[in-house]
Amino acid sequence: MGEKKYVTVMLVPDGTESRRGWRIRQWLLRTILVSIALILIGIILFFSFYSKVLTQAMMTEQLIEENNALRRYRYKVDLLEDNLKQAREVVRRLASLAGVDYEFPEFPDDSTLFASLDTTGMAIIARSSSRDWTLPEGLPMQGFITQEFEIEDQDRYHPGIDIACAIGQPVLATGSGTVVYTGYDSTYGYMVVLQHNDSVVTIYGHNDKILVQPGQKVLVGTRIALSGNSGKSTAPHLHYEIRVNDKPLNPLANLYDKKN
Repeated sequence: MGEKKYVTVMLVPDGTESRRGWRIRQWLLRTILVSIALILIGIILFFSFYSKVLTQAMMTEQLIEENNALRRYRYKVDLLEDNLKQAREVVRRLASLAGVDYEFPEFPDDSTLFASLDTTGMAIIARSSSRDWTLPEGLPMQGFITQEFEIEDQDRYHPGIDIACAIGQPVLATGSGTVVYTGYDSTYGYMVVLQHNDSVVTIYGHNDKILVQPGQKVLVGTRIALSGNSGKSTAPHLHYEIRVNDKPLNPLANLYDKKN
């Protein structure tokens, strides 16, 4: 039989002469060390993926909430449509009794009613789940773009985009980052600035209420403000900017292409 190899592990407390030692077989010591290494790797992998899982869970919760809100709005719209139909019938009967030749205009079909959507820029929230969460992608809310990005013409200079919205609509972070500024500006109104990395920041202006504080770390999709009409603004909307090395970038452009 081959000679069994052992390793002696000594424990020497500081300031004392007493010592403790354990005689362990080499294969057992190697097994313990490998197990510890695997546990450490597992912990590192867990925390590296935890933020992504947490972000996806938050976005799922947000989508469920938005879906429930849409159902409530749909219910209200259906009630309004039924009431309008009843009102049309009452007007028709009154006109008939009064001997007035009046015909209520018919509802336009969907293709006519929503034809303007084809010519109006629509803001949507969309991003790839496999990309870097710290880089801003998509837009902070759904709505319609009323003013586009323009930096070439100084008379029409506009370093971001404006998204029409109702007051109090949630404004979402388009990328994970740190809040570096919140406050009131005479032009931007109540604004939030997020720092995503050493060179990229996003700006959210004309808000009604700010929900975050400077120094706070936020994940993509976090509610950072409620939209409003503050500052130099003629109607409720959100002003959204992306700046790379303090230079404005079109929020509708692909930041990943710029990065590469």
